[in-house]
Amino acid sequence: MLYDIVIRSLAAVGLGLIINSNGITTTSVVMSICVFLLLEISLLFNQKPVYLTLTGIPFVITFVYMVAVIDASLPLVFSIFVLGGFTFISTILWARMMELQAQLHRTRDDSFELESILKDKNKRLLSEQDQQVHLATLAERNRIAREIHDNVGHLLSRGILLLGAIVTVNKDENIAPQLKMLSDTLDESMEKMRSSVHDLHDDSIDLKKNIDEILGELKNFTVNTELDLDEALPTNIKLSLIGILKEAVTNIIKHSNGDTVSVIFHQNNSFCTISITDNGTLSSDMKLKLGAENYDGIGLTNIKNRASSLGGEAYFYLNDGFTVFARLPFENKRG
Repeated sequence: MLYDIVIRSLAAVGLGLIINSNGITTTSVVMSICVFLLLEISLLFNQKPVYLTLTGIPFVITFVYMVAVIDASLPLVFSIFVLGGFTFISTILWARMMELQAQLHRTRDDSFELESILKDKNKRLLSEQDQQVHLATLAERNRIAREIHDNVGHLLSRGILLLGAIVTVNKDENIAPQLKMLSDTLDESMEKMRSSVHDLHDDSIDLKKNIDEILGELKNFTVNTELDLDEALPTNIKLSLIGILKEAVTNIIKHSNGDTVSVIFHQNNSFCTISITDNGTLSSDMKLKLGAENYDGIGLTNIKNRASSLGGEAYFYLNDGFTVFARLPFENKRG
């Protein structure tokens, strides 16, 4: 814009000098002012035809004035055409420069947006890799736990049974205390082995701890919870609950304009439910997309897939904010 102002100012000065070339008069001063104002007023219009027309009018006025009123010589008329050509070419070049600059800005903005998308995808990929490593670690721990339970546990159980038989038929009171001590040692060993197996086993995933860590990310929200947790839930249910909550919280942090989040978890003997609600508002366009299940991101799709993979369902409600609700069935092995 500053460059264009300079072009028009130089053109106005040039035209003013040409108009006043035969001596300063009141009429020529007025004409000079009008030429200057017309050239500067042209800057106020964004439409290119209007912009160029208002730029050309002062040159036409100057030419007519010089020929009809002042009876200018050929060099002065030629100067008008030279100055007009210079101004026109400068204006075209300036407009082209602005177009290229706008394209550069768009390219830079697109680059920033693509970089942001790439970072988000990389972050999600790293998170999925961490989860895969976690699952692989848990699978290996389960294998070790089963080996200990099936082999060492079996040997200890057989030793306890044999010792019990020996104690039953033993008649020597002198070795009775030693047998009692050995029996207590074997019982203690069995309890410690069971405790170690439980710690190694996948069921030792601390659901409450994981939920608290995820909800801890909602630093700018008031969080209300109603959690009916049972750590004896099946492992796949625990992992799905953690995954669904993580996706919902990520979605809230990215898109919600609310300030309160409510998390409710309930379970019975055959299924459990979780709902995550925030009090943010949604645009009409977003409501239509959600109603048609036309999701832009993959977060909501992941929630649906996690629930359906376990034979459950996931729904999204738009009443008083946005709610993610999932119902996950499971087999109660405790009978």
